[in-house]
Amino acid sequence: MRESRDSLYEDDEPSTLSRVGVGCGVGCVVLVLAIGALGIVFGARERFAEWQDEEDPAPPVEPDVVADPTGGSILHPGPGPTEPPPRPAGPSMRDRYHPGPFVQVESMVESGRLLGDATFGGAPVARTVDTPWLVPGSELRPQPMPVPTSGGPTVSHDPTERPDQVLPVLPRTPTRVLVRAHDAQGGTAVSGYLVDFVGYPGHFWLPATVPTELGVVQAGGSDGATVYFAIQAPVMSNGVSLQAGQTFRATMRVAAVDAQGRASAPVSRDLEIHAVGAGDVEVTLTMGEATDMDLYVTDPSGVQIYFGNRDAFSGGHLDLDANAACSSNMGVDNEHIYWPAGRAPAGTYVVHVAHYESCISGRAVSYRVTVRACGETVVLTGSFDGRATSQVCRAPTPSDRAWCQEVLRFEMPGCAP
Repeated sequence: MRESRDSLYEDDEPSTLSRVGVGCGVGCVVLVLAIGALGIVFGARERFAEWQDEEDPAPPVEPDVVADPTGGSILHPGPGPTEPPPRPAGPSMRDRYHPGPFVQVESMVESGRLLGDATFGGAPVARTVDTPWLVPGSELRPQPMPVPTSGGPTVSHDPTERPDQVLPVLPRTPTRVLVRAHDAQGGTAVSGYLVDFVGYPGHFWLPATVPTELGVVQAGGSDGATVYFAIQAPVMSNGVSLQAGQTFRATMRVAAVDAQGRASAPVSRDLEIHAVGAGDVEVTLTMGEATDMDLYVTDPSGVQIYFGNRDAFSGGHLDLDANAACSSNMGVDNEHIYWPAGRAPAGTYVVHVAHYESCISGRAVSYRVTVRACGETVVLTGSFDGRATSQVCRAPTPSDRAWCQEVLRFEMPGCAP
């Protein structure tokens, strides 16, 4: 309970009551003219290789043509904008981002290549429709999602998913859903997936096997697919933008498409979008289950921001604290710390995560941390074995790995003007 933690650390953290109470399109898409009655220009493989290169961007390459069974003449995005947003000067990302010993790097994407800063009403150049949503690796098409076709494939939620629960989503933070699909004969001849967000224009066509900014979507039918998506800004389908601290609901749908272009009936997932602060540096913790984890970020001056110190003189602020004492903001499953634009100091930042109290009967639990610094995006994953410890973890050591782990150290030289 939070009371026991407060009694142990009265001098450096708040009481339970104070904590509980206080409680694009893939980087400026390039649209080109249609080059045939069918087919789309598809440069994801070249683009993915380029995004993994932290040196100077390679010259644009001509993408390959890939058949799209759903038809249409919208062209797939090319390798990125001709003038990407400025990234921090100096060493490459790989030289500046140092993951902790117990985490894995899921993706490392340079500035402007993923989850850009465009908002609804000011969409990136070459978006076919004005939408704040992104589905990495996909083609954004202006038409509504095709209706189900008789004799087509079927799609279902992956058994690990909880479609009965609302999925929390934070702006500019990659989120994922898992689905499985079969063709009409129960096999794996599935060519792609259709994704839309109810009330927003257009839909996304996602090939069944495609390199994306967040890894390779390789989804041959019942093998399943991981569909990544994000919302750039907290904008409702009527165009109204929410302020930090507000929430709204949306619905995501995913359908499968076979080689003949026949579409399945879609499965749906209810989303809850939480508006949070935006800035030059944002760090988001996403929990695999609804348990009491805590996010810590130490700024270059050595000040640590966490539930016991929500604000730093440097401008850093914890504006979302979830599942506190297994009672406050339960099910939000995300924590968020950010520095407003122009306030993030240059220097070394340290991120770590602690499992303070298990709300899931001591089960092992995974987590994901997304770091955005000057537009660069790094996603890391880790896990705890289920043992939680009701203490503050200021400087994790290898012996603390069961409940507190260092996730990332990174150098932020300052955002280019």
